[in-house]
Amino acid sequence: MKRSVDHRTRVGQARSARTQIRIVEAALRVFAERGPDAPVIDDFVAAAGVARGTFYNHFKSVEELLDATSEWTTMQVNQSIAHAMAGLEDPTLRLGVGMRLFFARAQGDPVWCRFVARVWKLGGLELPLRDVDAGIRLGEFRVPGRDAAHALLLGGVRDALQRIADRRMPPSFGDEMAEIYLRALGAEPRRIAAALAHELPLLPERAPLAAHPQGARAARAPTRRAR
Repeated sequence: MKRSVDHRTRVGQARSARTQIRIVEAALRVFAERGPDAPVIDDFVAAAGVARGTFYNHFKSVEELLDATSEWTTMQVNQSIAHAMAGLEDPTLRLGVGMRLFFARAQGDPVWCRFVARVWKLGGLELPLRDVDAGIRLGEFRVPGRDAAHALLLGGVRDALQRIADRRMPPSFGDEMAEIYLRALGAEPRRIAAALAHELPLLPERAPLAAHPQGARAARAPTRRAR
């Protein structure tokens, strides 16, 4: 009897996880198209093809769904880029290759790019900011101040993503952004050339929400006002 109950529990949990994935993947498309403020719950219900009550089993508000979707997209892209750069130690090389990978993802995944450009609050950039700090500490980057270097990165990324989302940019755009930023940091030309010449590893497709170790927690954040 216990084995039968356990089996039913596992089947129910798996079904719930698939539904959550379905809602979040639909939310990525809706937020990318309409921005963070325009959608209401019925938009996500229609896009995911679920009942309104099913939506409320997983998320209590649009804001909660936005948080979960943002956390998911940030986590999976950061993890894929960090994995791709495993073994790279030089801060200039890491920062240049990481930026090129980030913009390659944006150019190759229009829905994700529009979501990040319109919705993302620029959280989850600890990896490149750590590379900036390491480069400053080791003398590879020569800048007037750390905060100014961080601001340059954050502002440049936001504007670049918006340009990619709004119109087709040439394939070289990511490399151009990496080169300009490394030059602005005062990196040596030979180091910049090495970062631009480094062969980019392939990034995996977007990871499913089930791979998110905090997915269930994100879906059950404190309740906010429903819309």
